[in-house]
Amino acid sequence: MSKYKDFDHRKSIHIKLLTETHGAFRIELIKKKLSMQEVFEDFAQRVVRGDGFAHRVLDTVARKKRERHIEKLSETDAESIFDAIENGDFDDDFDPEDI
Repeated sequence: MSKYKDFDHRKSIHIKLLTETHGAFRIELIKKKLSMQEVFEDFAQRVVRGDGFAHRVLDTVARKKRERHIEKLSETDAESIFDAIENGDFDDDFDPEDI
């Protein structure tokens, strides 16, 4: 008998999902008799293998994230500009055409 134990080489991850997303996802998985672990493991393996579908999912999520970030920046920039105009907080050489 070996003095070394056969360790399960897995890495634990922790994620947060919206409550509604979690519930609806669990229902879909239960219908197919799958666990979240099985689904996440399969998806991760697909990404690592270079699976086209998995990478298209990642590309879509990345694009949506960029768009939300740009939207947030645009809203923040607009608020800053209006605040500056309202408060008169701009340089003497301020030119609205530069905006």
